[in-house]
Amino acid sequence: MAKQTSTENGFKDLKEEILKHTEDATKTTETRDTEPAEESRPKATKKKRSKTKELEEKIELLEKELDSWKDKALRLGAEVQNVRRRYDKELANTVVYANQKLIESIIPIVDELELALRSSQTSKNLDSFKSGVEMIYNKLLQVLEKEGVKPIQAEGQKFDYNLHEAIMMKEAKDVESGTILEVVQKGYLYKDKVLRHAKVIVAK
Repeated sequence: MAKQTSTENGFKDLKEEILKHTEDATKTTETRDTEPAEESRPKATKKKRSKTKELEEKIELLEKELDSWKDKALRLGAEVQNVRRRYDKELANTVVYANQKLIESIIPIVDELELALRSSQTSKNLDSFKSGVEMIYNKLLQVLEKEGVKPIQAEGQKFDYNLHEAIMMKEAKDVESGTILEVVQKGYLYKDKVLRHAKVIVAK
């Protein structure tokens, strides 16, 4: 019985020793596993800081580029406004002085009319005066025609309400009804637009 107890005590002591060595080994292993993780922390932190700095630099670069584009947009907007103002001013001048060329062409004819009127006060030659006035009249017609203004053909034409205004109907032998017999006042076209209808007498 004593021998069995001694054996049991020996196994117990051996078991405790094995358990102790196992715990020590486990602690050593845990220590070894923990140490590399602790060593890697500064490296991971350093890498993270480097990445953050890189992103901050990129953000700063993009902000500078954005400011540059904003400045360009403001300059372009100001330039567009200046161009628009110049265009509006030129358009206004075009409208105001649209007839300048026509007036410049008519002024010399006015000069000739004034000269003819002065000559008529001293000259007794009516034929010469008439010839001078006809010449001035023809010049005026040439100026108007150059600007796109021309008389409406009426006498002997078929009445056209788009071009003519009948102020009287008259009996006429051997003339077809609706034919214009006489022009009381000339009408004029400006290119394709009627400036004034011709006032006419029409055959019944």
